[in-house]
Amino acid sequence: MLVKLLACVAPAGPAASSADVVPVPADAAPFSDPTAEELRAEHVDVPIVIGAGPSGLATAMDLGDALVLEAAEVPGGRARWAGGFLFMVGTEEQAAAGVLDSPELAASQWEQLTGAPPTDTTLRWLEATDDVRDRLVDLGLSLSLSRLDPLLGNDRQHAPHGGGQALVDALVAALPDGVELRTSTPVRALVIRDGAAAGVLTDAGWLESDTVVIAAGGFADRADLIALHSGWEAGSWRLGDATTADGAPLDWASEAGLGTAALDAVGAYRDVLAIPGADGQAIAIRASGVLPWLWVDASGERFIDESATWSLVLAGLAGAHENVWALTTWEQLLAMLDAADAPYLAEGDSVRCAATWTDLATATEVDPDGVENTLQGLLDVMNGGTDPLGRPSGTFIPLAGTPCAFRPGWVAAKNFGGLAVDDDGRVLDTSGAVVPGLWAVGEAAGMGVPGMGGPWGFDGSLSAVVWSGWRTAAAIGGR
Repeated sequence: MLVKLLACVAPAGPAASSADVVPVPADAAPFSDPTAEELRAEHVDVPIVIGAGPSGLATAMDLGDALVLEAAEVPGGRARWAGGFLFMVGTEEQAAAGVLDSPELAASQWEQLTGAPPTDTTLRWLEATDDVRDRLVDLGLSLSLSRLDPLLGNDRQHAPHGGGQALVDALVAALPDGVELRTSTPVRALVIRDGAAAGVLTDAGWLESDTVVIAAGGFADRADLIALHSGWEAGSWRLGDATTADGAPLDWASEAGLGTAALDAVGAYRDVLAIPGADGQAIAIRASGVLPWLWVDASGERFIDESATWSLVLAGLAGAHENVWALTTWEQLLAMLDAADAPYLAEGDSVRCAATWTDLATATEVDPDGVENTLQGLLDVMNGGTDPLGRPSGTFIPLAGTPCAFRPGWVAAKNFGGLAVDDDGRVLDTSGAVVPGLWAVGEAAGMGVPGMGGPWGFDGSLSAVVWSGWRTAAAIGGR
């Protein structure tokens, strides 16, 4: 019998001599000099769920009987401070706002936006989002339609009243009596026996179970993983909350030979534009209602509504367009930095300025005629014309001053890739074979619906995270 310990804190030790004892990394406190008695396993008759974020809570909710292990003192993960936005189609909220939508329309528009079709799993999710909405409302969640991150003009983001914490509270309250939630209990390693899941290692010892669900989040706070998988240069992004999403599932993957998918798809934070300063550090600029810049591509033409600064749609289009710049002026840029209470940027690779707009276009390798047309279009809108991208005229101000341009940057808030899973959430190894007893949901499984629209596709939404937990719980129950 082969027993293997897969840890992110240190290499595994030699194979254990009995089913009840596993080796522990030398620095995995409190086992500095463990005895066999200290390492004797606690057998768990129910599935073990690693992580009590929305995906883990949703999984446990529908399993009915489960042991949920959460590293933090309270459940919820990063969703506690997130807006809790739920991407859903065909809902009552959309109908009340006069928004006509369907899974088919969302899929076709997504393909138009990203250049790649949605996966079969993504289609399943889109078709199920209205049911997800109904279940959440039945749990007491109150929703309203939000205009945050519209996709090609179709409003699909739903905001729960109370934000992400309200979603977490509703899921915790829905946990049945058969679910035990242990907080302040980080999982140090996976235990794999004869190629199948055999439990986890915590500071209290080995918890033995033949069903393990990884719901431990993504790698949002791992600079090494973001740089390795996204291809983004250091300084073009900054990290989120360093207390969660530490990338442990990917460490386990490298130890265990687990498959991964879509790791180049890293999400931009919705609320902030980040541009690297002269020292390579990211500078944050918050967008206001009046937008003192115009997004242009190499043609010099605007290609997106400027209010999408915070949007993943901008990330997708910037990935599809070469040589993207924001046209502004030096005076307005300094005003934005003052408003953001951010350090000043030095002129350099991040910011280019010139005596004239034509000179600036030449310096940034943007078509000067296109820039001239864009500036004239801005004046036309401000004089009562119609903005082709839908912005009200009052949201623009004249670009008066020294012509400048800066490049967009991103705040890395989440990953859209993770462990490779099948359509029901079973973890696959590097050959594509199922690892018996091992499952992954939520961000650890690429938001639960990895691959939609290619690396710039927006699979990420708490509706996908919650749905992936319910989907996997149903598959575990039916196996």
